[in-house]
Amino acid sequence: MLKLGAILLALATSSLAGYVQKTSGSASFTHYSGCGSPACGKTATGYTAAINQLAFGSSSGLGAGDACGRCFAITASADPYSTSYTGPFTTIVVKVTDLCPASGNEQWCGQTQSSLTNSFDMPFHFDICEDTGGSAKFFPSGHGALTGSFEEVSCSTWSGSDGSSLWNGACLTGESASFWPATGCGNQGTAP
Repeated sequence: MLKLGAILLALATSSLAGYVQKTSGSASFTHYSGCGSPACGKTATGYTAAINQLAFGSSSGLGAGDACGRCFAITASADPYSTSYTGPFTTIVVKVTDLCPASGNEQWCGQTQSSLTNSFDMPFHFDICEDTGGSAKFFPSGHGALTGSFEEVSCSTWSGSDGSSLWNGACLTGESASFWPATGCGNQGTAP
Protein backbone atom coordinates (compact mmCIF):
# COMPACT_ATOMS: atom_id res chain seq x y z
CA MET A 1 0.00 0.00 0.00
CA LEU A 2 2.87 2.36 0.79
CA LYS A 3 4.34 1.75 -2.68
CA LEU A 4 1.03 2.65 -4.34
CA GLY A 5 0.92 5.96 -2.43
CA ALA A 6 4.48 6.79 -3.50
CA ILE A 7 3.67 5.96 -7.12
CA LEU A 8 0.53 8.15 -7.07
CA LEU A 9 2.48 11.02 -5.51
CA ALA A 10 5.20 10.70 -8.16
CA LEU A 11 2.60 10.70 -10.95
CA ALA A 12 0.85 13.76 -9.53
CA THR A 13 4.13 15.63 -9.20
CA SER A 14 5.37 14.67 -12.66
CA SER A 15 2.09 15.74 -14.27
CA LEU A 16 2.75 19.24 -12.94
CA ALA A 17 6.21 19.28 -14.64
CA GLY A 18 7.72 20.13 -11.27
CA TYR A 19 5.47 23.12 -10.58
CA VAL A 20 4.07 23.52 -7.06
CA GLN A 21 0.41 24.53 -7.22
CA LYS A 22 -1.72 24.39 -4.08
CA THR A 23 -5.14 25.73 -3.14
CA SER A 24 -3.97 27.32 0.12
CA GLY A 25 -0.87 28.07 2.14
CA SER A 26 1.56 30.72 3.32
CA ALA A 27 2.75 33.53 1.07
CA SER A 28 4.64 36.77 0.87
CA PHE A 29 3.22 39.86 -0.83
CA THR A 30 4.73 42.87 -2.62
CA HIS A 31 3.43 45.23 -5.31
CA TYR A 32 4.45 46.42 -8.77
CA SER A 33 3.31 48.80 -11.49
CA GLY A 34 3.25 48.54 -15.26
CA CYS A 35 0.76 45.65 -15.40
CA GLY A 36 -0.44 46.39 -18.95
CA SER A 37 1.25 43.41 -20.66
CA PRO A 38 0.65 40.45 -18.33
CA ALA A 39 2.17 37.04 -19.03
CA CYS A 40 -1.29 35.43 -19.26
CA GLY A 41 -1.93 37.58 -22.32
CA LYS A 42 -5.08 39.33 -21.11
CA THR A 43 -5.51 42.48 -19.11
CA ALA A 44 -8.17 42.76 -16.45
CA THR A 45 -9.86 45.34 -14.29
CA GLY A 46 -10.23 44.61 -10.61
CA TYR A 47 -7.45 43.46 -8.32
CA THR A 48 -4.82 41.42 -10.16
CA ALA A 49 -1.48 39.89 -9.23
CA ALA A 50 1.57 38.09 -10.52
CA ILE A 51 2.44 34.81 -8.80
CA ASN A 52 5.88 33.24 -8.35
CA GLN A 53 7.13 31.17 -11.29
CA LEU A 54 7.13 27.83 -9.44
CA ALA A 55 3.36 28.26 -8.95
CA PHE A 56 2.62 30.15 -12.20
CA GLY A 57 3.25 27.13 -14.41
CA SER A 58 5.41 28.62 -17.16
CA SER A 59 8.71 30.36 -17.77
CA SER A 60 9.12 33.85 -19.19
CA GLY A 61 8.37 33.80 -22.90
CA LEU A 62 6.59 30.42 -22.95
CA GLY A 63 3.07 31.79 -22.56
CA ALA A 64 0.29 31.42 -20.04
CA GLY A 65 0.71 29.06 -17.10
CA ASP A 66 -1.93 27.10 -15.22
CA ALA A 67 -2.26 29.83 -12.58
CA CYS A 68 -3.65 32.24 -15.20
CA GLY A 69 -7.17 33.32 -14.35
CA ARG A 70 -7.30 31.63 -10.95
CA CYS A 71 -8.59 33.73 -8.07
CA PHE A 72 -7.18 33.81 -4.56
CA ALA A 73 -8.23 35.42 -1.29
CA ILE A 74 -5.01 36.81 0.17
CA THR A 75 -4.66 37.87 3.80
CA ALA A 76 -1.69 39.61 5.37
CA SER A 77 -0.69 38.97 8.96
CA ALA A 78 2.84 40.41 9.36
CA ASP A 79 5.44 42.78 7.94
CA PRO A 80 8.78 40.96 7.56
CA TYR A 81 10.69 44.24 7.88
CA SER A 82 8.74 45.56 10.87
CA THR A 83 8.02 42.59 13.11
CA SER A 84 6.44 44.76 15.82
CA TYR A 85 3.72 45.93 13.41
CA THR A 86 0.44 44.18 14.24
CA GLY A 87 -1.93 45.68 11.71
CA PRO A 88 -4.50 46.54 10.66
CA PHE A 89 -4.43 44.00 7.85
CA THR A 90 -7.03 43.18 5.22
CA THR A 91 -8.10 40.42 2.85
CA ILE A 92 -8.67 40.98 -0.86
CA VAL A 93 -9.46 38.68 -3.78
CA VAL A 94 -7.01 38.86 -6.69
CA LYS A 95 -6.98 37.22 -10.11
CA VAL A 96 -3.62 35.94 -11.34
CA THR A 97 -2.82 37.55 -14.69
CA ASP A 98 0.97 37.74 -14.57
CA LEU A 99 4.22 35.94 -13.77
CA CYS A 100 6.77 36.96 -11.17
CA PRO A 101 9.84 35.30 -12.74
CA ALA A 102 12.43 33.62 -10.54
CA SER A 103 15.31 35.22 -12.44
CA GLY A 104 15.84 38.79 -11.27
CA ASN A 105 13.36 38.40 -8.39
CA GLU A 106 15.16 35.78 -6.31
CA GLN A 107 14.34 37.43 -2.97
CA TRP A 108 10.57 37.09 -3.45
CA CYS A 109 9.92 34.82 -6.46
CA GLY A 110 13.02 32.62 -6.40
CA GLN A 111 11.29 29.43 -5.26
CA THR A 112 12.66 26.43 -7.21
CA GLN A 113 12.30 22.66 -7.16
CA SER A 114 15.47 22.46 -5.05
CA SER A 115 14.60 25.40 -2.76
CA LEU A 116 10.84 25.54 -2.22
CA THR A 117 10.74 28.80 -0.24
CA ASN A 118 11.86 32.36 -0.88
CA SER A 119 14.17 34.51 1.28
CA PHE A 120 11.35 34.97 3.79
CA ASP A 121 10.68 31.22 4.10
CA MET A 122 7.47 31.50 2.09
CA PRO A 123 6.54 28.86 -0.53
CA PHE A 124 4.33 31.26 -2.54
CA HIS A 125 4.52 34.92 -3.52
CA PHE A 126 1.90 37.31 -4.90
CA ASP A 127 3.05 40.58 -6.50
CA ILE A 128 -0.06 42.79 -6.45
CA CYS A 129 -0.67 45.18 -9.34
CA GLU A 130 -0.70 48.84 -8.35
CA ASP A 131 -2.44 49.87 -11.60
CA THR A 132 -5.69 48.07 -10.71
CA GLY A 133 -5.86 49.44 -7.14
CA GLY A 134 -5.13 46.19 -5.32
CA SER A 135 -1.97 47.37 -3.63
CA ALA A 136 -3.60 50.54 -2.29
CA LYS A 137 -6.36 48.44 -0.72
CA PHE A 138 -4.08 45.67 0.60
CA PHE A 139 -0.99 47.43 1.95
CA PRO A 140 -1.20 49.67 5.03
CA SER A 141 0.48 53.06 4.57
CA GLY A 142 4.26 52.74 4.91
CA HIS A 143 4.30 48.96 4.41
CA GLY A 144 5.30 47.59 1.00
CA ALA A 145 6.02 43.96 1.85
CA LEU A 146 3.84 41.62 3.91
CA THR A 147 3.49 37.93 4.71
CA GLY A 148 0.35 35.94 5.40
CA SER A 149 -1.84 33.34 3.73
CA PHE A 150 -3.80 32.61 0.56
CA GLU A 151 -6.72 30.42 -0.44
CA GLU A 152 -7.99 29.67 -3.93
CA VAL A 153 -11.57 30.91 -4.29
CA SER A 154 -14.23 31.04 -6.98
CA CYS A 155 -13.72 33.95 -9.35
CA SER A 156 -17.37 34.84 -8.73
CA THR A 157 -15.98 36.55 -5.56
CA TRP A 158 -13.54 38.68 -7.61
CA SER A 159 -14.79 42.15 -8.55
CA GLY A 160 -13.34 42.77 -11.98
CA SER A 161 -13.63 41.85 -15.63
CA ASP A 162 -11.28 40.42 -18.23
CA GLY A 163 -9.94 42.53 -21.07
CA SER A 164 -9.18 41.43 -24.61
CA SER A 165 -6.39 39.08 -25.64
CA LEU A 166 -3.02 40.71 -26.27
CA TRP A 167 -1.67 37.77 -28.30
CA ASN A 168 -2.66 34.35 -29.65
CA GLY A 169 -2.56 31.77 -26.89
CA ALA A 170 -3.66 34.20 -24.21
CA CYS A 171 -5.46 32.35 -21.44
CA LEU A 172 -7.40 33.07 -18.27
CA THR A 173 -9.39 29.81 -18.18
CA GLY A 174 -8.22 29.09 -14.64
CA GLU A 175 -11.21 31.21 -13.63
CA SER A 176 -13.60 28.53 -14.84
CA ALA A 177 -11.52 25.47 -13.90
CA SER A 178 -12.06 23.56 -10.71
CA PHE A 179 -9.54 24.33 -7.97
CA TRP A 180 -6.02 22.93 -8.30
CA PRO A 181 -5.02 20.24 -9.17
CA ALA A 182 -7.63 20.59 -11.96
CA THR A 183 -6.15 22.01 -15.16
CA GLY A 184 -7.05 25.47 -16.45
CA CYS A 185 -4.58 26.95 -18.94
CA GLY A 186 -2.09 24.12 -18.42
CA ASN A 187 1.59 24.25 -17.52
CA GLN A 188 4.30 25.09 -20.05
CA GLY A 189 7.88 23.81 -19.94
CA THR A 190 9.63 22.71 -16.78
CA ALA A 191 9.66 24.40 -13.38
CA PRO A 192 12.74 26.29 -12.22
